[in-house]
Amino acid sequence: MSKEFYSETLREIGPSGPSAGYIIVGTVREGRLYLAERQGKRYVLKIPASESGRDLELLRREWEMSIGLSHPGLSYVFCWEDESPLGPCMVQEYVDGRPLSEYLAENPSLEARRRVFLQLLAVVGYLHGKGVIHNDLSPANILVTRSDNDVKLIDLGYSDDDTHYLLKSLGGTREYASPELIAGGRVDARSDIWSLGRLMKDIFPRRYRRIAGKCTREDASGRYASVEALEKAFRNSGKPLKYSLFALLAGALVLAVVWMGLRLRNMAEVEIRAGQVDSLETRLEQTQAAADSLSAVLRALDEEKALQQAAVHRAEDYIDKWYRTEPAAYSAALEKARSRDEANAAWMNLVERYNKLYSESIAMVPAECNSVIMSYLQECYLSKFMPLYDALAKRSNELGE
Repeated sequence: MSKEFYSETLREIGPSGPSAGYIIVGTVREGRLYLAERQGKRYVLKIPASESGRDLELLRREWEMSIGLSHPGLSYVFCWEDESPLGPCMVQEYVDGRPLSEYLAENPSLEARRRVFLQLLAVVGYLHGKGVIHNDLSPANILVTRSDNDVKLIDLGYSDDDTHYLLKSLGGTREYASPELIAGGRVDARSDIWSLGRLMKDIFPRRYRRIAGKCTREDASGRYASVEALEKAFRNSGKPLKYSLFALLAGALVLAVVWMGLRLRNMAEVEIRAGQVDSLETRLEQTQAAADSLSAVLRALDEEKALQQAAVHRAEDYIDKWYRTEPAAYSAALEKARSRDEANAAWMNLVERYNKLYSESIAMVPAECNSVIMSYLQECYLSKFMPLYDALAKRSNELGE
């Protein structure tokens, strides 16, 4: 998905006919992933790494795990195909993106890097919430879309406890594997935390060293216990510079006002007795000017906060509007479906539109407000989006009867 596709003889998977099977149009990632088209849409077909039963078992297990997952930061898995010229394969979303390493080579801004890392934390946190440990977090498995620079995490083939098999295949990703994973021991969420810390060193070469160092401690008990704890530390440490400067300036002005006030109080009686009224008035004017400057800084902070809140409200309204229209259109498409394929196609279209909603709503707010919108998206996703998937399952059962 990140390189140009190699030349490949066109082949059709599935029933014959112009609107039935998948047409292979390219090869991705050393022949394990094939780019395919069906009815004008692109998909990726993933086949086992070899003809061994173990590799087929791993791929089947990856499909069984992935089919219950749905997050904008994951490459969506649609279905499993048992019979095709390629053999058994898994059909998943095509992502027009490049690996994290290629994205970083483009020298994105600090704000863009923070946005990518926060999205990565969000999707890994989602997996952990589902009881899934990725076990292979590396630049090759983290795609950044070309259109919106959004994160898409791929390849759950080594998730959970396939650590002994992973040792045979780590290859170029070994440097991103935790010590316990390499040692073949038991792993938990802190193993992925180690990998996230290692990735932080790539994303932020000269920043967040303390946080990355804690993530990559040899002893898992010394690392952050969860993605949420890591995210909290990252946000607290990585606040935008302008707010730090505002805080420093405000603090300095407060100290200056207090100091000048104390000095004036101590000197007032002496200066008045000495007839230096003009000097005292000058100092009072200086104190008032410092207080005015402090008020201006505080007003600027309030205005910035108000702008952020307004952006968040606009994004939330945009999300609410989407949910007022899209579910109705999707339900109508399901009712019109006359086959499971048509029902699945309606779902695929909805997923594509949701991914667009996710990207656009995140882009509507400043980087420091991303977590607020991500939380709102997740809340709406669980309460409003997942019932749409349940409707698909119900309709598919009806069509299969």
